[in-house]
Amino acid sequence: MNEIIVGLDIGSKQVSVVAGRLDSLGKLEILGLGKADTTGRVSKGVVLNVNKTIEAVQSALEQVENQANIHIRGVIASIAGPNIHSSKHKAVITRQTRGEEVTVTDVDQVANDAQRTFISQGNAIVHTLPQEYLVDSASGIQEPVGISGLKLQGEFLMITSPQAELDKTKRCIERSKDKMEIEGGLVHSPLAASLAVLTDQEKKTGVALVDIGSGITEIVIYYKNIVRHVAVLPFAGDSITADIEQGCGVSTEHAEQLKIKFGSAVADEVSLEEVVTIPSANGRKPKTISVKNVSIIIEERLKELIALVVAEIARSGYLNRINCGIVITGGTAQMPYIDQLFERVSQRDVRIGYPNENLGKSFTEEIKNPTYSTAVGLVWRGIKDIDEREDGYKLLRKTAPAIIPITPVNNNNLSSKNGRESSKAAEPPVEKKGGWSLFGKFKQVASRMIGEDLGDNDKYEQ
Repeated sequence: MNEIIVGLDIGSKQVSVVAGRLDSLGKLEILGLGKADTTGRVSKGVVLNVNKTIEAVQSALEQVENQANIHIRGVIASIAGPNIHSSKHKAVITRQTRGEEVTVTDVDQVANDAQRTFISQGNAIVHTLPQEYLVDSASGIQEPVGISGLKLQGEFLMITSPQAELDKTKRCIERSKDKMEIEGGLVHSPLAASLAVLTDQEKKTGVALVDIGSGITEIVIYYKNIVRHVAVLPFAGDSITADIEQGCGVSTEHAEQLKIKFGSAVADEVSLEEVVTIPSANGRKPKTISVKNVSIIIEERLKELIALVVAEIARSGYLNRINCGIVITGGTAQMPYIDQLFERVSQRDVRIGYPNENLGKSFTEEIKNPTYSTAVGLVWRGIKDIDEREDGYKLLRKTAPAIIPITPVNNNNLSSKNGRESSKAAEPPVEKKGGWSLFGKFKQVASRMIGEDLGDNDKYEQ
């Protein structure tokens, strides 16, 4: 029987816990789904109230334990937030002999050197994702192992999170149960979601995954099976709710209900005569709201959000390379006609991303909701790597020599390769201790953004 893997996603609206395992056909069998409300405890993916969030995590874990009849000791968990950033960084090593082939140890050494020389004050490295390699004068190499050469240079996409925010997320998980462990390090949530909703063909041909949650919108771009760009926009479903609250003069709770029950991303699809009555408290008269007006507010906000998404994709330089278009997922992706609006504004092919790629028997059909894309993707992360090259390297490492330990340049950074801690070889082991105006300004900044800053080309001599 295959190992049971548990994914834990702490979102701005709820904690989602999913337990699953591979079946005999290589599909993912879902054994349990737990969820608990985090409204007011987590904002835009960032934990605000640690103790209340711990309670929510505990509740979701207990639900899964009862459903699947298991005892959870470890989870693969996500990290999110508006302050997560990505940037490119290069590293170079010079090998001993020109005629020798590049080994997996060399690949690990250059990745370790990239982590060592990358400096981001106050931030921790969440992922070090390889892009392409250069062996001597040969460039554009995706898999350098087996190629002969003296100099090996790697370019990496470094994904960082503020150390304080990462520590709070870890604390909420580790304190949820006695001796609870986070297996393999935290995973940036859109990368996890991509494992659950994107096809291999989309990743190869070029695709942008847009995960629209309640607090933030996360973007990840794949091209030639490699993660090329990651970005976070601080606007999502809650922005729509706030607009409905202001535009219709209702409470936040009623605005959320109007959005979920009656909202549409395309106002033309709503009848002008359709209205809904909102009950009022303290003896006031009930309020009649035009559903058409609600949808107009939703459509206008989504148009602006889509424009920001397209601007970010263009800034990455891959707008004309995502030949498979855009895949939208997350809770807000359930909005009726949102894919049609995305297609019209972005002028790209668009589909809704459901977490049912290679999904087998499920404990509940609810798991196929886009809300659970990240949680299901975290289970997949326990089975396969974000970068498919890494799956092949795992076998080679069994007989390969370890990398040479190097003292880190920046001891404040928490380095990991594809979500797994890799600083243990470089450091001695440490005992583990238990409205509108803002949106407009953001649009102006987004329209002026160009290019990406690359790190210095640091050299390492063996």
